[in-house]
Amino acid sequence: MSKLNINKIGIVSRDYRNREKNGHRDFSYAFKSILTTLDEQACDSVLFSLYTIDKRTSFSAKNILENLSLKNIKTIFLEEFEDSKERIHLDYVIYYKEKGQWSEQRLTQKFARGLDLTKKQLVKDFIKEVKDKRIFRNFAILLCGESNIVKSNEDPHNFLPLLDKDINVILNPIHDKMTRYEMKLKRKYLSKQKRWVISIWNKGRSDRNGMVKMDHKNPHGWDIYYDGIARELKPINHSVDNQVDIEIGIINLQ
Repeated sequence: MSKLNINKIGIVSRDYRNREKNGHRDFSYAFKSILTTLDEQACDSVLFSLYTIDKRTSFSAKNILENLSLKNIKTIFLEEFEDSKERIHLDYVIYYKEKGQWSEQRLTQKFARGLDLTKKQLVKDFIKEVKDKRIFRNFAILLCGESNIVKSNEDPHNFLPLLDKDINVILNPIHDKMTRYEMKLKRKYLSKQKRWVISIWNKGRSDRNGMVKMDHKNPHGWDIYYDGIARELKPINHSVDNQVDIEIGIINLQ
């Protein structure tokens, strides 16, 4: 697993309010088509926004991968969840292909808010997991609000020293848009020292009054930084059949 490397990544967002033709509010209906589309674009990895697959016995991402003839894609990042009145996030799953076989590694989000980091044992356990399970050949993973491990201009928990010079990408999949202004500053801070930070989320979050406001700054459901500078990424044109406003971006990390 530590040998996993990503060079060209496809990122995929959707509007999580809508149901697909199979009745589910997830990526399962379009899963094959998304992967085929990005494989044809020579992507070696795919990062979905969280709440990716509504977990059920009738759908197996691994079975699909084993039966798809993907030539380029070697790593897929997604989250299983339970789609109830309140969505419940479950395991985060990394599917990776080695020696022609698909395997998986499972993670769970450890915290969501900066306030959680007052618990010293939680921080200690998180740092250990980062060392043991979250650092790969050229990338690391922070799930949703785990980006709160840093502040907007400082690193109080000594997270960044864990990332050596070869770690030039931080993947930060998110459930839905974070509204606090400092989250952008934290992504920007994490991206310094010539590092990519790729955050992607589901569109369609409503406010306390049930209203969904257009996000003019990040209309596609992603926010990307490199070396402290925001990078614009336009979605590609695609023919993926869907009812959930799927948007796809491609980033060449070389």
